[in-house]
Amino acid sequence: MIPGTAAEHSTSPQHRGQDRRPNQLFSRPRDKSGQNSPVSNTATKQVKVIDPLPLPKGQHSLKGLDVFTRESPPVFKPPQPKTAVLPGPSPSSTSATGSFCVSTPHPKTSSPGLSSSSGSATGSFYKQGTKHGATSPSVQSAVRRQPSSSSTDISNSVPAKTPAVTVRGKCVSHSEERFRVEVSYHAELIAVFKNIPSRNYDPATKMWNFSLEDHRQLMEEAGSISCVCLKPLEGMGGIAVAAAAASSRSRDAPAPAALLKLCSGWQRPGATVQGHATLVSRSRFEVDVGYHVDVIAAFKQMPSKNYDMKTRKWSFLLEDYKRLMDALGTIPSVEIEPLPRVVVQAFSALFEGSQTWPSEVPEADLSSIDPSLTRSLMPFQRDGVNFAVSKDGRLLLADDMGLGKTVQAICIAAYYRKEWPLLVVAPSSVRFTWAEAFRRWLPSVQPDSINVIVKGKDNLRGGLVNIISYDLLSRMDKQQAANPFNVLIMDESHFLKNMKTARFKSALPLLKVAKRVILLSGTPAMSRPSELYSQILAVKPSLFPRFHDFGTRYCNARQLPWGWDYSGSSNLGELKLVLEKSLMLRRLKSEVLSQLPAKQRKVVTVTTDGINTRTKAALSAAAKELAKGQHNNNKIKEALLVFFNHTAEAKIKAIMEYIMDLLECGREKFLVFAHHKLVLDSITKGLGEKGIDYIRIDGSTPSSDRQQLCDRFQFTDQSCVAVLSITAANMGLTLHSAALVVFAELFWNPGIMIQAEDRVHRIGQTSNVDIHYLVAKGTADDYLWPMIQEKMNVLEQVGLSESNLLEKAESARFHSKDSQQRRITEMFQRSFTEEEDDADMDEALLLEAVDAWDDPSNHPGSSFCHTGSDVEESPSKKRRIEDYFGR
Repeated sequence: MIPGTAAEHSTSPQHRGQDRRPNQLFSRPRDKSGQNSPVSNTATKQVKVIDPLPLPKGQHSLKGLDVFTRESPPVFKPPQPKTAVLPGPSPSSTSATGSFCVSTPHPKTSSPGLSSSSGSATGSFYKQGTKHGATSPSVQSAVRRQPSSSSTDISNSVPAKTPAVTVRGKCVSHSEERFRVEVSYHAELIAVFKNIPSRNYDPATKMWNFSLEDHRQLMEEAGSISCVCLKPLEGMGGIAVAAAAASSRSRDAPAPAALLKLCSGWQRPGATVQGHATLVSRSRFEVDVGYHVDVIAAFKQMPSKNYDMKTRKWSFLLEDYKRLMDALGTIPSVEIEPLPRVVVQAFSALFEGSQTWPSEVPEADLSSIDPSLTRSLMPFQRDGVNFAVSKDGRLLLADDMGLGKTVQAICIAAYYRKEWPLLVVAPSSVRFTWAEAFRRWLPSVQPDSINVIVKGKDNLRGGLVNIISYDLLSRMDKQQAANPFNVLIMDESHFLKNMKTARFKSALPLLKVAKRVILLSGTPAMSRPSELYSQILAVKPSLFPRFHDFGTRYCNARQLPWGWDYSGSSNLGELKLVLEKSLMLRRLKSEVLSQLPAKQRKVVTVTTDGINTRTKAALSAAAKELAKGQHNNNKIKEALLVFFNHTAEAKIKAIMEYIMDLLECGREKFLVFAHHKLVLDSITKGLGEKGIDYIRIDGSTPSSDRQQLCDRFQFTDQSCVAVLSITAANMGLTLHSAALVVFAELFWNPGIMIQAEDRVHRIGQTSNVDIHYLVAKGTADDYLWPMIQEKMNVLEQVGLSESNLLEKAESARFHSKDSQQRRITEMFQRSFTEEEDDADMDEALLLEAVDAWDDPSNHPGSSFCHTGSDVEESPSKKRRIEDYFGR
């Protein structure tokens, strides 16, 4: 239920939110016998066109949100006095759709005539006729019988005056394929605007913009208003406009007027049999209607008819759509809701049978992008880049999690590099992950030109690539207004699903002016179709200009006493087809399984912002102590252990933030491994406060309870997080109902980490496994990464790892050589220390110190956390330092 819309749509009928109009739009006076009186040859009666259901101002906009077209109230304008009445429709009485009304002043009195109708129904209203949307034949014949002499007599007796031009405006370029009209308010001109298919109103600038292919139609219809003068788009004469329109039609051909005409005037009050048409595949539509003999007879006349015995519904090819709808329109007491306008426009070529659904999009020229990036793209990822280029850089990339949306987005943005600076908006926990991704995939971008916004006072355009969180963006309104971006990447775009949040309101001004908008989300809609609308609005505003139309068709909108409820769902198959044709690309892991490695490891760089002064000072002191490079191995190990303990405390906030982001992104089940008891306690406490189900297995968990906890995690259908100790839960557990493993902390031995990974990567796993390592700069992770890397190099050179030796039979099939599998050593980059020489020296000392100790006997997996500033050489009641480094 979207509040604040009760008054806005309370007058709409029940049939899919369409405007009801009377069957008889044109009336003539009757004589005493009750017959229609003929039109006199000497006098012309005035015929009024009256909108029986005027819609209140702003009925198609959500209250409080400037994201929809503002509608104008009905405006009554008196006719021009002493105007000659010529036979046939005059320009001032001709509607934008080709229908007409007769409006002639009486010789003695003059009555005001309706100038425009309210809402975007202006065009469709004047299209309707007596029965099936056509003009009344009696009126048409009456107009045709008017002799030219009568008009001549009137013109001779009343001299005509040409109205003066009172409104002047011009067309200017708005974007690559759109133009806007800069003109003052005029009721009749607004009515013309609302009849243009590609119309879009920007509340911020209070201007209308349109597609170039509609330039000719707009100029012709605006030219029919005598007191309005619009200057055409500069450099876009008749030939140029036609060329631009042809280019646009080649990608998305406009629907014929005959098909669009079926979208309005279909309601029949008092109909006893009702039904509706729905798009069910890329080439077929279905009609769901109650039984009627004449309806079944019409179905059987269609060449492409097909009856489904299970659903008891008829389906047909799109090329038979118009023929069938015309046939059903002749059956009395039968009302069939047609396919919506958006479907007709998106699939217009298929309706005519002149085109099939394209199997492949054109190959994009990626020669200007760094070869290191283009060569790394998998085939399906390159298809994603081609799709984005075919949509002019405006799309919703909704690939399943783990399919590389980040690398595709970087490649798409790099294709439009001439239009940079680039803005990336992402959750706070992955800002630095984006920065690392740009450094890795686009080496041509200088590291100092990547600007990560960490404070509200930072410069939003401080670099060529600018990365900011959603929360910080909402606090930088002034910089947004002054500095628009042409290229935008919105990571986890479902954060914008609620149009009333500060996130959406702060992002909307940027989305309106950007030429390229790349939305990324593995779960665009978390629970209902209405959550998709804001993202559709961001990518292609003209697809669904009014939310109510979207809601009635796809959200099963219901009118309640206090307003409209849009929390439902309907016609989801049709919505999926429309989005795939217009703006969305979604691939599941099961569809590209053959192109994926068995495991996908990912480094997530987190920050230690927000830690208290004591922890920050302890980190600094520990780092300095470790950097001294003393030759005493015991001192080095003690310093690193203290550093490791303080790192755990410093990462807690970032760890919790990342876990909550995963849950908000739709991850229902995953594993979180940590080492320190402080971290495990903080995670479970945070999950408990949020009401999220979890299990915890550490060194204190009795062996008898472990299997019960694993079964609870394996077979629950609800969201659940397994919080596990690296040393106590790295073996002997099967948790393959999840497909994501998060390492909140690192550990000295990479073999232990591989064992932990294999809790989900084992027999029975049907999905690819994602492994996320959370690494923080300026902490002990800077020293652990190189050390783990060196150890893994040694193990891989001899072809052994601890996980292979301990679980030979169970894991053999998962450790087979995979040419696409990235080695774990490739994930351990030496990018976390500023001085390479010092890093190599420290790594050598640490490695020598660690290897100097023999492996001790196995210890219970109890957790340890040291918070003091000093470490005794021989602690009496604590585990020995050797126990940590020996494993």
